Amino acid sequence: MKGSFGAKRLGAGSRARLVPILVFVFSFAQVHARDTAAGHHPVDDLVFKIVIYGPYDPIFIWWGHAALIVHNTRWNFSRVFDWGIFSYPSDSFLQDFLLERVRYRSAVGGLNMRPYIAEDRDIIIYTLNLDRRAKEIMLAYAENSVLPENRYYDYHQFLDNCATRIRDIIDMGTKGQFRDFFENAPGRLTIRQHVRRFTWFRPFSEWFLCFMLGQVHDRQISAWDEMFLPVEIGRNIVNFSFIDYYGAERQLVSSVEIYYASRSRPPILHAPIPTWPFFLKGGFIIATLLFQVKAFRKKYPRSSRIILGLAHSFLGLFFGILGIVLIFGKFFMNNDYFRQNFNLLFINPLFLVIVPLGIFYALDKVSRINPERCLRIFWNCVLVLCGLTVIIRPLPFFFQQNYSVQGLIFPIALALSCIPDNLHRVKPLIDKLIRRD
Repeated sequence: MKGSFGAKRLGAGSRARLVPILVFVFSFAQVHARDTAAGHHPVDDLVFKIVIYGPYDPIFIWWGHAALIVHNTRWNFSRVFDWGIFSYPSDSFLQDFLLERVRYRSAVGGLNMRPYIAEDRDIIIYTLNLDRRAKEIMLAYAENSVLPENRYYDYHQFLDNCATRIRDIIDMGTKGQFRDFFENAPGRLTIRQHVRRFTWFRPFSEWFLCFMLGQVHDRQISAWDEMFLPVEIGRNIVNFSFIDYYGAERQLVSSVEIYYASRSRPPILHAPIPTWPFFLKGGFIIATLLFQVKAFRKKYPRSSRIILGLAHSFLGLFFGILGIVLIFGKFFMNNDYFRQNFNLLFINPLFLVIVPLGIFYALDKVSRINPERCLRIFWNCVLVLCGLTVIIRPLPFFFQQNYSVQGLIFPIALALSCIPDNLHRVKPLIDKLIRRD
């Protein structure tokens, strides 16, 4: 047998298939040799782009998404580096997020815009104007980040996510000038206010986020910190210029393309709108209904008692569960989302105590404990503590923007406290003072 140890002879068909491959390899070698002789580098064929995707329906995409596109102009092929890939074991992202079972990683794949268009999400592409050295550095980082040993990272909604990774890689390409400029520029809004720009049309979700987030997210931040949001990256890179690795000044973005504009999704606000009047109105509506039930106590004592007792129990269950969730997030989760949260003063698991008290009150149970008196004392405490957080707002240590939470619970606590029942004692004194004047 001809050939070396164990090698098979190539038949005519195999030789025929081998010819095109050899021709391609030879042609590629010639092109590479010619480009090298002319001072051309393979990275010169690459165009770097930042793509910003708009929000989508699931909670984990409410604030949009960002990715890096590396387009090879010679071969007309694009790769997308994405730092927002995740998996969660159950069917509930929120449940797994609270239990810290969500794993985030980076990945690379081909460019496919069809799924985002089908979801009716905004797609804006920013083409970057980079020198050769910047491209090499950014590509090396992107390639290294998708390696199996490097691709997983500890996700943080405001400090380390798909957008901050894009922000950081831009900073690498600009020799740190991107961070130097925006880290020293004051931000427009706080983190909480930025979050609310995207939730204004989901009032109940916004209220829940307002309740859960602690005042650490109400501090003044820099423009650099604001770029935890993809849209803020797009807003900031458009007019940014820097000195490249060869000493020339460059405009970072050479072109902006609106690849697709959403046709049905609510717009992203430039600044949040105040929603606390909505919840204050809701609190007063509930309080008014409670006042009406109390007003019928003389005429319909049994029905009024049952309705009020069930109202106590329902409110105790609702706010008690919220308090448990906040306690769990504050003390058992390894993050800072829920810390420094003064809402715990007046909404906490102690609300669960009034669940059985409300039932006893509704059933008119006779026992050593007077349910009606205990319920009044409890709501008095809630009213005082909630009012305290309103009074101390001018103090420097308290700056939590929890107006929506206060607006909802304060009127309810007022209606169920002892104050309305004691107004009849105050009225004669007021009338006496008026007559004396």
